[in-house]
Amino acid sequence: MKIHEDRSHMNIDTRWFEKGYAKEDVHSLRLQSLCTEAEAAANKQFYDSHTREEWEQYIRQASFESSAAMKPVMEAIAQDFVCYQYDENIPVSYGSDRWDLYFWCNPFNGAADASERDFSYFTLTFNERQTLEKRRKVCQQVLELLCSRFQEHPHLHVAVQCSIWFDHPKIHDAVERAKPRLHGLRCIQDQKEGKLLLQDGTLLFRPKYAKKYTRTLSQSQILSLSWELGVEDGEPDTDAAPVTLPYKKFGATHPIQLQVTSYLNGNLAIQMVTWESGDPEPWATLTVNLPGQRQKDHAFIDTNADSEFPTWLVRHGLAIPTGRTMQSGFCTYPEYRFRANRLQELDPEGYAGYLKNFERRCSA
Repeated sequence: MKIHEDRSHMNIDTRWFEKGYAKEDVHSLRLQSLCTEAEAAANKQFYDSHTREEWEQYIRQASFESSAAMKPVMEAIAQDFVCYQYDENIPVSYGSDRWDLYFWCNPFNGAADASERDFSYFTLTFNERQTLEKRRKVCQQVLELLCSRFQEHPHLHVAVQCSIWFDHPKIHDAVERAKPRLHGLRCIQDQKEGKLLLQDGTLLFRPKYAKKYTRTLSQSQILSLSWELGVEDGEPDTDAAPVTLPYKKFGATHPIQLQVTSYLNGNLAIQMVTWESGDPEPWATLTVNLPGQRQKDHAFIDTNADSEFPTWLVRHGLAIPTGRTMQSGFCTYPEYRFRANRLQELDPEGYAGYLKNFERRCSA
């Protein structure tokens, strides 16, 4: 018997393993009967010296003998492990974690019974609904059984098909931490220079000189970039462009940054800045300062400048209407209460300054 491990499907950056985002898993076992070198030479000699019909009959008989020699191997495995699809009487469903191995083989061509199985080649796939540790344990136990029972089997070849297990919760958390740190940095993707932009929680790559075209980056691409650019575990790059939100207007989508500040009387003020050209440019003033003092995180929205401001605020979870309005001149402005956590995310420094001014006003 010969055993070898097949890692041909594990071609990924080793840092995935080193940083704990991935572990080696086992996918399946491939068991097959292969002839020895002496038998291969004898087969060639028979092929060269006999007719086609005689050769086909010879091979058919050899296949039956090979299957018969391999059948006890599968029977021994099935005695110690729950093998789905091998024994149809096993009362477990495919979606259960109660079976250990999924059995598969070809039917025997030319057999009197069409349902007869060809055991000369069969696979045993591990149950992905079981834990990684359980799959590894089952694999080790199967190999130990084969070594103890079939070590001297001259034709048995076993391949352990290795695979990769990914820690998806850990990857998700790392990606979310990396996004704001990557925002505004320049990089190369698919041999193209460009810039990384974080818009509405999605990290995009915009090629150099592109006006509208952007491409969404996958989690693996984001993590790889965080390693290459050295921002995985560091502090956010203070020189990077701030987080932006998409604003559709004039037939285009504009990346808008919100800058939080205060009016002289301590009321909340929010400026809108566009980064469409890669540099900050004034876009509009989102709020309007009307007579009186507003409650914390409350502001009247300048719908005279753009009537779509309220819809945009609600769509991005930035604020909710209070139901209060105030008239100034010929215009009526709606009051909205902004979500403190969103303002903190979008402009932590500006929001902190607003809170200080607000507290100073309240204590005066």
